[in-house]
Amino acid sequence: MLDALIRRYTSPLLAEPTRRIASLGLSAEALRAAGFVAGIAALPAIGRKAYLVGLALIALGRLLDLIGGAVARLRAQVRSGPDLEHVVELVWTASVPFVFALAESERALAAMFLMLGLVARAAVVGAEPPAKRPGVPSAMEWGAQLLGKSEIFIAYALACIFPSWFSIIAYALGVTCFVMTGFRVAASEIHKP
Repeated sequence: MLDALIRRYTSPLLAEPTRRIASLGLSAEALRAAGFVAGIAALPAIGRKAYLVGLALIALGRLLDLIGGAVARLRAQVRSGPDLEHVVELVWTASVPFVFALAESERALAAMFLMLGLVARAAVVGAEPPAKRPGVPSAMEWGAQLLGKSEIFIAYALACIFPSWFSIIAYALGVTCFVMTGFRVAASEIHKP
């Protein structure tokens, strides 16, 4: 839900750096891959309870992902074939609760609940969204877009800043994943011919 809003405000800020990066020959895929590597580097830090180091690496990964997306839009790149970005995003987002549980085993149930919610969310996000039709309630459309990368980043950032709240954050984020999944499935059923 916040992804489009954040992109609208960051696009002007990233316009000039994006042009310079693109002129260096760096591809959107390379930037996104670097973002994924930064995100993966955050995992051992979180597992060792170096939560602020983990947060810094997660933030770096998100920034590189934003710049990679801006470079792709600048070059009008169109994806073809399986969406590798979707796969690595699922692997990474599910890994974060896992390492929080490694850091403190009493978080395991909350982490598993969140991981299950993230898998449910990924199943519907990876599917092609149905074409818009008139008559669909606006609440249905809103609910189908409830949770994007930005909301997940905010939840993980809060968990890194306030690690003792991880279980509460994990349950809240997991419930939100399931609610979004329900809205997406319901919207797909409404849009069926």
